[in-house]
Amino acid sequence: MITAIEKIKTKPLTQVTNVKELLWNDAAKTQLQQVAAAHMKPERMMRLMANAIRTTPKLGECDPMSLLGGLMTCAGLGLEPNTIMGHAYLIPFRNNRKKITEVQLVVGYKGLIDLARRSGHITSISANIHYSDDEVWEYEEGTEARLRHIPGAQEGDKRHAYAIAKFRDGGHAYVVLPWAKVMKIRDGSQGWQTAVKFGATDRNPWKSHEDEMAKKTAIRALAKYLPLSVEFRDALTVDGGKADFAAFAINPAEQLDATPDDEDNRTIDGEATELDADQGADEKADDAKGEEEPTPVQKQAKPAATEQKPLPEKKPDPKTAERDMAEEASAGLIARIMSDLAEADSADAADAVMSLWQDQIATLSEQAQADINIAATNAGRGGA
Repeated sequence: MITAIEKIKTKPLTQVTNVKELLWNDAAKTQLQQVAAAHMKPERMMRLMANAIRTTPKLGECDPMSLLGGLMTCAGLGLEPNTIMGHAYLIPFRNNRKKITEVQLVVGYKGLIDLARRSGHITSISANIHYSDDEVWEYEEGTEARLRHIPGAQEGDKRHAYAIAKFRDGGHAYVVLPWAKVMKIRDGSQGWQTAVKFGATDRNPWKSHEDEMAKKTAIRALAKYLPLSVEFRDALTVDGGKADFAAFAINPAEQLDATPDDEDNRTIDGEATELDADQGADEKADDAKGEEEPTPVQKQAKPAATEQKPLPEKKPDPKTAERDMAEEASAGLIARIMSDLAEADSADAADAVMSLWQDQIATLSEQAQADINIAATNAGRGGA
């Protein structure tokens, strides 16, 4: 006799009627597997979504295909949604035209940083806010260009938002946005204008997460001048826009369409809270028309590739290539786990990181696992 669970698991995807069925459905996991990055597992993504629904019950009311499409997009980008890492968020919003609740994908500024590092040309990228009470702020453009910042109490007025990237060849580039410019971007965004119109600014990410929004705006401004990964550019395309995730869930071979707006300066961030489509769910931050783009200060920027004599063609060894790809994937996974542990400021945070990555850690070699365990222990002691 076929049980109710077995019936749900074997249902065709088009017959899945709610999110609870979606989390059990085998066809949904197959769709996830088709698009997922190497280190992303469908079972883990489903568990993360189940946890997200407990903290944001409105997600459980979403159209199941919209939720699956958003989850597939996160899996393709290699970002885990709705976790304490803040890489990405799947947020429910009400589509009043369709009379359904749909999902919107928001990529956090930490997610953009993680994606930027994957290009192979960037060793680090960061963003911060300059406050009036910071200990040191030195910023100058021109032939003596420089940027030096030592944060202070960060209780004064906000003066600048900036982002800086360091290249593998030793060069670097940065962008500094005066706070008036940041506010002009915010005020020009459709989401903020809609929130003001409906008196819902308290629910808008620019109100609840202003610093994070400003940092993300600076990273976007800097991104125009950097060699970035394909995933980063894909993230900019779908971030905060009205993408048809439901259609993507059914047919992942089709191009995922987002609202055709200016993608360069759209910014949105925040936690997985409930938003209404008419109250800024498709938050965008575009520069005012005719506004001059910020000019980054670049020192020893990565030069254009010089012409080199071609090496003798060597027939690739499939086994070697496969092994190299596996080693590269493992190295990238270890780097991500170590990076997350480095940001853990307490033993509880370190435990949470280890819990999130437990499935991936189990697949690594014993030595890699030992190194990660040591890093987790040190992270816990550092925050104690």
